[in-house]
Amino acid sequence: MTPRTHWTAWIAVSVLALAGSACAGQSPTVTIHTEAYPRPPYSEATYYVYERDGKVICTKLAICDKYDQCDTGYHVGAFVDPDDQKTGKPYHVTAAVPVPPSKRAKHQCLAKFVPDAL
Repeated sequence: MTPRTHWTAWIAVSVLALAGSACAGQSPTVTIHTEAYPRPPYSEATYYVYERDGKVICTKLAICDKYDQCDTGYHVGAFVDPDDQKTGKPYHVTAAVPVPPSKRAKHQCLAKFVPDAL
């Protein structure tokens, strides 16, 4: 490899690396975690909380009974039902995990309220 070819290859690799990092910057990380609250009798309210850049962008609420029949609602931003606010802290919280860009369109909360996250 001649010195000129070497530098041309190095420049091409640098340009591709910068282009890849620019693409990654266009799609900020969206994470999801859950919070569960008890609902008497024999029911549970599960909140699916979507965040981007440390801010809650939308919340999915699923209230399910002991037969796994659920009522689901979607809310812009942070949301906690007044019944669950009275309860206090959730009894179960999962760690936040990133939602890959290829899977975001399947999440109704993002599709309805935050289309720029898709």
